Amino acid sequence: MPELELPGLSGNNPLGFLAGLGAQAAASEIDASVLMRWSDGPEPHAVLAGIQDPRTVAEAAMSLAEAWLKGPALAPDLDPKLKFEPDGIRQYLKEARTASATGSLAMCLVAENSLDNSGKAKPSDFYFTAGQMKFVAMAREILEGVTQDELIADLTGPWRYASSMPSLMWDVVDDRVYALTSKNPSTEKKQTNPGAEALALLGLSRYPCYRAATGTVSTGCSGSWKRGAFTWPLWDRPATSASVGALLTHASMPEPHGTDSARGLENHARQYGGWGVMRVMQSQIRRSDQGGYGTFGPPRVIWQRD
Repeated sequence: MPELELPGLSGNNPLGFLAGLGAQAAASEIDASVLMRWSDGPEPHAVLAGIQDPRTVAEAAMSLAEAWLKGPALAPDLDPKLKFEPDGIRQYLKEARTASATGSLAMCLVAENSLDNSGKAKPSDFYFTAGQMKFVAMAREILEGVTQDELIADLTGPWRYASSMPSLMWDVVDDRVYALTSKNPSTEKKQTNPGAEALALLGLSRYPCYRAATGTVSTGCSGSWKRGAFTWPLWDRPATSASVGALLTHASMPEPHGTDSARGLENHARQYGGWGVMRVMQSQIRRSDQGGYGTFGPPRVIWQRD
C-alpha cells in the first residue's frame, strides 16, 4: 500500500500530533480505509497509508472544514466562549448528536452537567483561550481563512510562522516564559501556521470530554485545571481511523485527574507493545494566574519501547 510522509506534522509537538489526527480524519471522509502511523526516530512525523498526494489531504480538509462551518458545533450564533447554561449545554449537544461528523467536535468541547463555579459550562482541557479571546470565533476564522496552499505547506513542512491568523495555543512555541526572555514575550506579534491550526481543530474531534467529580475531563488529560498534563501515544503500526480512536483512549492514563500516575503508567506499559505504541509523550498544561490563558509546556518522553 502506498504511503504519504507528512514531515510537517511532528509527533513531538501537541499541535503537530493533533494535526496528524486531523489529516487522517479528513482523508477518512474520502476513504475510510486510510491508515495512519508515526515514523520512528528522534523527530517522528505522521504517515498516511492508502493515499499518495498531500494535495488530496488538503482538499479533503478544506471540504471537512466547510462542512463543520455549516454544522452546529461551531455555529456563528453560539456564545463564542461556549459559556452555556445547563439547559444550553444539553441543547447544544443534542443538536450535535444528530449532525453526524459535523457535530463531533461539540462532544470534545463541553460535557453535560459539567459546570464551573459560576454555573456555566466548564470547557475541555484543550480550551486555552481566555480574556478577549473567543474560541468559536477564532476556530471559525481559522477554518474559513485557511487556504489549500497553507494546508499543503504545513503538511509537508517546515512550518513558516508567516500568518497573522488566530492561534488556539496548542503549539509548544506558544509557551514563552517571561523569566527566560530579555523582554515580555506577550508584547510580540504572534505568527501562526493556519494549515496546522485547521488540521488540529479537525484532530480535536478525536478527544471527547466528560463530566467527572473534579470537573470536565478530556481523554488524554490529567491533573488539575491550572496544572494539568496531556499524554499522547505514538504508534508505528498503520491503523484505521476507528482503531486510532480506541488507541487514544486505551493508551491514555487510566485515571484522569488522579494522583497515582506512576502506577497507571506502569500498568499501561505492559500493553503498549501489543498496541503498536513505540513512544508515549507528555506536555504539561499551564494556565496563567491572570486570565487563565493556557499553553503546552515542553514535551518529554515518559515511556519508550526498548
